[in-house]
Amino acid sequence: MKKLTFLLFLLLTAPWLNSQDKDSSMDPVIKTIQEADAKALAVFFNQTVELQLPDYENTYSSSQGEMIMKDFFKKYPPDSFTIIQQGHTDSSSRFAICSYLSGSLQYQVYLFMKKEKEQFLIHNIKFEEKK
Repeated sequence: MKKLTFLLFLLLTAPWLNSQDKDSSMDPVIKTIQEADAKALAVFFNQTVELQLPDYENTYSSSQGEMIMKDFFKKYPPDSFTIIQQGHTDSSSRFAICSYLSGSLQYQVYLFMKKEKEQFLIHNIKFEEKK
């Protein structure tokens, strides 16, 4: 948890961060979340994925992650999902900070992807409720 917080801090504050470049590698992932499609989202999971959701916080296998995201989308279906900022720190990592609205609940979403065997895979998804 502390490592993730530190990593996110570095991603957000690093002066060499180039978030102005439009990178389409996250577009399919964003679309799966907008559509609340856990099965399609799980295609982009690394073998293990760290999930931080209202009812779950741990590292899970990709199949467990799919079931957890399916449950999350069922409980909190998206009314809207928009990108606030996205970028990369180098050629092998991508991140996005997004806003997820479900009914009266609003979440700040942090996505982190890393390149594995020529494909970007999700290593972490965090849904943090905004109060």
